[in-house]
Amino acid sequence: MMAGRRGDGLATLPFFLLMAAVFVVYVGYGIVLPLLPFLLERLLGDAARFSVAWHTGMIAGIYMLALFVGAPLWGRVSDRVGRRPVILLGLGGCVLTLATFGLATNLWLAYLARGLGGALVAAVLPVALAYVSDTSAPEVRARRFAWMTAATTLGFMAGPLLGGWLTELQVGGLMEVGAGGSFSAPFFTAAAGGVVIWLAVWRWLPGISPAPHAAPVQHSSRNVHSVNVLLLLALLGMFGLGAFEVAIALQGQQVLGLDPLQIGWMFMECSLVMVAVQMLVFSPLVRRVGFRFIITPAFLAMAVGVGLLPSAANWNWLILLVGLFAAGSGILIPMLAYRITLNAGLAQGAALGKQTAAASLGQGLGSAAAGWLYGIAVEAPFWLTAALLLAGALAGMAAGRRVPATAE
Repeated sequence: MMAGRRGDGLATLPFFLLMAAVFVVYVGYGIVLPLLPFLLERLLGDAARFSVAWHTGMIAGIYMLALFVGAPLWGRVSDRVGRRPVILLGLGGCVLTLATFGLATNLWLAYLARGLGGALVAAVLPVALAYVSDTSAPEVRARRFAWMTAATTLGFMAGPLLGGWLTELQVGGLMEVGAGGSFSAPFFTAAAGGVVIWLAVWRWLPGISPAPHAAPVQHSSRNVHSVNVLLLLALLGMFGLGAFEVAIALQGQQVLGLDPLQIGWMFMECSLVMVAVQMLVFSPLVRRVGFRFIITPAFLAMAVGVGLLPSAANWNWLILLVGLFAAGSGILIPMLAYRITLNAGLAQGAALGKQTAAASLGQGLGSAAAGWLYGIAVEAPFWLTAALLLAGALAGMAAGRRVPATAE
């Protein structure tokens, strides 16, 4: 595949393939969430509720922590060798580790598959965004970032729904492999979809030349400080998302008595709200409203949504709070990534690798903390997360006075 010029525009088909790549990666991530407590019950036998909750948080957390380690590395590699080969490597790793997780018959193999999956998926998420940034002028970059984030959100929506639906069907035959029984079917299905996307990317995604000197344009101490503040905000916001995902799955299973399909519907509602605000609100908002007047309300919405979740005693109340949390996170995630790229210069891979690393570290810590705290007290992960998100709202307001108003 011939390497194209940088910044020469992004055609419809390559952009669609990049969205498809991040979509399938997030299907593979989201498909695990509603099934993980049920799968662990099978693997652990008659283990106590604390053991299931603890391993749910740890397995979700190790995936994100592996992303944290891998994302900066793959971002720098893609700045040197090009985006396309790194994306293909990550998609292939996603397929193989999903299939391995579907075959897991013991706890150590489940941990290994998710850890390797996170490390290899780290070659897709920041690099696909860097490809978009390389080939997009600043005036269209916000809109394309919104579409990319929407693709990840749709994947996150489709994953839990697909997993719950296939589990309800009780697929047998060749798909019923290992201790998980019919739990294997969702992972094999997601892996098969990943193979299709890998082939399409290999065939039709053009290469682009690496930057000759991949270094940020600005080096002032103020700019470095601003980027560090943005990375801290990404860590706090994604801590909230990671804790929310694990805690809501555990609450649905252990307190509200929901089945995998019902939990999948709940995650789907979360994703639909995120997509709606990303597509209808984010792009117009980012051009008209100051940074702190976007970030602070987003953190506040997330804090209120997660903080009141322990009081959700019925389905309608639960759906309302999940929607409020989703609206805040749907604005927060693309906004932080977008602002970081505006100051990255030619080193888009390295900058977005750092952003993905910070976000993954936060999400991994949030997942692990929620699983551990839930086994001690059901309300603890919700209230701790709400407190940290409130701190993020305050930090976002203060950061708004220091983050430079780069042209958008």
